Amino acid sequence: MTSAGIGHEALNPIKADLLPRLDPKFIELYNTHVANTPNRPIDLAVLRNVYSRLYGYGTAPAPACGKEYEVEIDGWAKYPGRITIRVYEPEGEAPAGGWPVHFDFHGGGWGLGDLETESHICRHICVRAGVVVVDVDYRLVPEFPFPTGIYDCYAAVRHVLEQAGSFNVKASIVTMGGVSAGGNIAFAVNHLARDAGIPIRAVVVGTPTVADIRKFAQPEDAPYASLKEMEFAPLLNWARLKWFDSLKWDSLSKDDGAKRAEQEKDAAWCQDLTDLAMDDCKGMADITVVMTAECDPLRDEGEAYAAKLEAAGNKVVVKRFAGVPHPFQHMDAVLDQAREFIQDTVDYIKSAAAA
Repeated sequence: MTSAGIGHEALNPIKADLLPRLDPKFIELYNTHVANTPNRPIDLAVLRNVYSRLYGYGTAPAPACGKEYEVEIDGWAKYPGRITIRVYEPEGEAPAGGWPVHFDFHGGGWGLGDLETESHICRHICVRAGVVVVDVDYRLVPEFPFPTGIYDCYAAVRHVLEQAGSFNVKASIVTMGGVSAGGNIAFAVNHLARDAGIPIRAVVVGTPTVADIRKFAQPEDAPYASLKEMEFAPLLNWARLKWFDSLKWDSLSKDDGAKRAEQEKDAAWCQDLTDLAMDDCKGMADITVVMTAECDPLRDEGEAYAAKLEAAGNKVVVKRFAGVPHPFQHMDAVLDQAREFIQDTVDYIKSAAAA
């Protein structure tokens, strides 16, 4: 079966050749809740409406923070508009100078997701690491051109750090992270922060997207073995990646050549982070932690970017979780790997904040 054939819907029963590689607990969870979902055309509005609870069948309750509130701020000035951030604050009095601050950038392939998408992870980080967490509801494609989401998140970082006292945070102790597209955003914002002289203690991401798959007509054209190995992986596969990619690039102007060229230029440096020159990868966060999933088509590109960072002299940790697919982090009610991912995230952020 080729990538153009049938059976590419991300909700089909798991292919037989993938079953030995997947954790039996995941297989049972998937078969119970997902495998027999009828295939239907993808409706972006419907998918957005359900996305942040899409994996609720596997998500455990999260601890309660001391305080949660939302604030509207300005997004990327190039496309004026307001975005919302949600602030999670630990219990008790802030330490002298304010809490350490962690920025979360949610996943969703640039076109999905909101402040509920990773709220359970944000609450665990806030309570267990003892940091303020700022989650960013950045603007999505295709309504806003890529990379508006990246620059919205960077605007949120600048806003919070410039008004650190108002947010009860210490601007000198900053970490950031996210899952999937959010991991990509964290990588990109780290580059922008470095260029602006903003020190970042740690970047801690899960299953990040990094490469520009427009370059590849078929998964076998890519230098990343995982794209072919996991062409038909459950929950995220090659066809779904291509669908997300079409949303991303359909966001650029179609009827104004000059505007399109400018938008392509805005996106050029961050459309494939593994293409960056070695000098562009020097002097990043004090530590970068890249956690990947064995049964994720994005596995190898995340690890390739980590290798590039390490080759440029950065401290990097790479951890691959066996037996799980791309969105496993949301299934901590059932999967040991998801609970371990959350604990690792907490531990690295807590350690970086205390350094």
